[in-house]
Amino acid sequence: MANHAKGVECPALAEMVRALQAVLPELRGAGIGTIRYDGSRHTAGLAADIMLDSKDAKQKAMADEIIAALVDMQGQIRWHDIIYTDWIDTPTGPPQASHFHIPSGAGGYGGTPLQKNPVERSLGQQHENHIHVDWVDFSMRISNDKEYVYDWPPDAKVTGFGSALTGRVMTQRTGWNPLPKLQNTGSSPVVARKTGAG
Repeated sequence: MANHAKGVECPALAEMVRALQAVLPELRGAGIGTIRYDGSRHTAGLAADIMLDSKDAKQKAMADEIIAALVDMQGQIRWHDIIYTDWIDTPTGPPQASHFHIPSGAGGYGGTPLQKNPVERSLGQQHENHIHVDWVDFSMRISNDKEYVYDWPPDAKVTGFGSALTGRVMTQRTGWNPLPKLQNTGSSPVVARKTGAG
């Protein structure tokens, strides 16, 4: 039997969603997807899709700031992985996608923790129009189960960070303060943070 109810968001995910929607009206309503019944980490209540398209400059800037806040606050929020897309200008053609994930070091995800690591193209292409954030621990997969899919790891039950996340994002939104760049590994470039008004 699973250690959580069916069709329920884990507490950490629910708090992150509330915190982001409190200061980003663009993410209210269908702006953040969580539960879906497809036998995935979403079914388990362990994943959110923050619908910000990497091909739209305004949405991409907002996504970069959210990712920077999540990385900076990982010790409080305890997420396990983030997936998204950067775009690299090329001298002779259109910008090229650079798909990446940022593992926290927990849950069994490979790669250098808290840095951008390249992901395979097909997975990356699925995450060009949204940030994926999850609390999955692969060792907690429920064998042959499509209703609960994963048990919730202790990190998925962490709460108490919502006000700090809301404050952090609100500060970014009002001033677009420069934030430290994420370290880059492999072929995924670091995106500069937007500064100034706007």
